[in-house]
Amino acid sequence: MKHRSGSVRSLGFLLLVLAVTGCGGTANHSDLPRDRGTLRIGLMPKLIGIAYFTACNRGAQEAAAELGVEVTYDGPPVDKVEEQNKIVDRWVAQEFDVIAVAPNDPEVIAEPLRLAREEGVVTLTWDADANPTSSQRQLFVNQAPIELVGFALVDVLGEAIGGEGKTVIITGSATSPNQNAWMTAMHRRLAHRYPKITLLETLVSDEDQGKAAQLARDVLAAHPDLRGIWGITSMALPGAAKAVRDAGRSGQVIVTGLGLPNVMREYVKDGTVPRFVLWNAEDLGYLTVHVGARLARGELPPGRHDFGRLQQIEVTESEVILGPPVVFDRANIDQYDF
Repeated sequence: MKHRSGSVRSLGFLLLVLAVTGCGGTANHSDLPRDRGTLRIGLMPKLIGIAYFTACNRGAQEAAAELGVEVTYDGPPVDKVEEQNKIVDRWVAQEFDVIAVAPNDPEVIAEPLRLAREEGVVTLTWDADANPTSSQRQLFVNQAPIELVGFALVDVLGEAIGGEGKTVIITGSATSPNQNAWMTAMHRRLAHRYPKITLLETLVSDEDQGKAAQLARDVLAAHPDLRGIWGITSMALPGAAKAVRDAGRSGQVIVTGLGLPNVMREYVKDGTVPRFVLWNAEDLGYLTVHVGARLARGELPPGRHDFGRLQQIEVTESEVILGPPVVFDRANIDQYDF
């Protein structure tokens, strides 16, 4: 219900405010419900053309069909938050009801999200968060608790290399809020549980699988005694795995990280990547659309909630949490198709 929609809608808005105020109620995680027919939701990944986000969109479209809402999936072709800002501005001008963004930078995206909120748009982040204060976003749809992801990544590799040796992280973006948060958790876990693991300088692949492979080749050449590589994005992990396999060092250099089962299956089965970590990407997109629709149509108080086929999902004051991460290996990878 946007304040620019005309006098009739403004009157409806006023009556609804009076009704809520008179009952002494509060609207949790939501502006007041809108009344404009089919809900229009904008779902923005960090960038398009990546299998991980494509899988998220499949889940989002499943939820859209289930709920009878319209989901527009669009994002920048490269890792540039300025392009994300332009899309947010366009969606506000087109009077979308909900805008859900996976930010490339938590600070730069904040102003467009705040302005969208001021225009009456429900604003969410998903996959990665914006600055919650300056962006005034309503909820972050979090795929898994940050600490659990970081700890799982470290444990998978630490156990495989016997708790010692040289390792390196290949990340996707220097400014990505979730990747930086995972690495912070990884550093804590390494210091506490694996003090004999040496971590080399982090490498940034700019969400480019080819660049990730080249970075891995370079570090393999520079450090013949390298024991492990973390590729902590769905582009970095297969790039690193290919470089290690092509170098004939599968089993000598353990590769793990975050990736998609359909992309990583061959590397798991040939032993290059014994185990890796993720969550159900389709479920993340599905949940994001359900949360956006619920906020646009009413309240979403903290507690446990059912969202379609996803049951008992935890909602806090600032986050909706899909659940713990999944560790994929040869025994379970064929159970997943995304």
